[in-house]
Amino acid sequence: MEKTEDMMWVARCVLLDDRKAFASLVDKYQGRVKRFFLSLTGGDESLSDDLAQETFIKVYYHLRSYKGLSSFSTWLFRVAYNLYYDELRRRGDRYLESLDEATAIPQSPEPVDRRLDMNRALSILRPEERTVVTLYFVEDMAIARIAAVTGIPEGTIKSHLSRAKQKLGEYLKKNGYERVE
Repeated sequence: MEKTEDMMWVARCVLLDDRKAFASLVDKYQGRVKRFFLSLTGGDESLSDDLAQETFIKVYYHLRSYKGLSSFSTWLFRVAYNLYYDELRRRGDRYLESLDEATAIPQSPEPVDRRLDMNRALSILRPEERTVVTLYFVEDMAIARIAAVTGIPEGTIKSHLSRAKQKLGEYLKKNGYERVE
C-alpha cells in the first residue's frame, strides 16, 4: 500500500506538476528525514532542518529522474544520505573533530536527558557507523535496504553495525546505563 500510494503521488508530481501531491510526500517523510539527520549530526537541529529542507528541494527538482527501481523512501533516503556526506566533505576535518570533541564529556552516573545522551553516544561513532545504526535501529531498515540507500556492500554494513553496537555498549556502560537483570 505504501509503495502504491507513493508511486501515485510521484506520478501526479511528474505528469501533472501537482504540488499538493509533492506536499503529501513531504508531510509523510519529513519527520523521518529530520530524525535521520538529527542522529547523524549529533542533535544539531539547525543543520538537520537545513539538510532536510535541501533534501526535499533536491527531490522536487530531480523527481523525474526517479525510475521506480526501488521504493520512493529508499530513493529519498539515498538523496538525504548523499547530501549529508556532501556536507561532511564540504565542512572537512574540522567538523568531524567538533563531533569528536562532543564525545569528550564527563561521565555521569545519573544521566539527565536520555535523548541528549543518545546523541552524544551516536557522536562517538564514525559517520558510516552512525548512518548504518540510524537506518537500522531508528528507521527500521533491513540490511539490503541500507545497502541500496548507501551503496555500501551488505557485509560492510554488518561490520559497521557490529563495531557500532560494541562502541555504543561500552559508551553507555561507562555512562551509567548498565544492564539490570
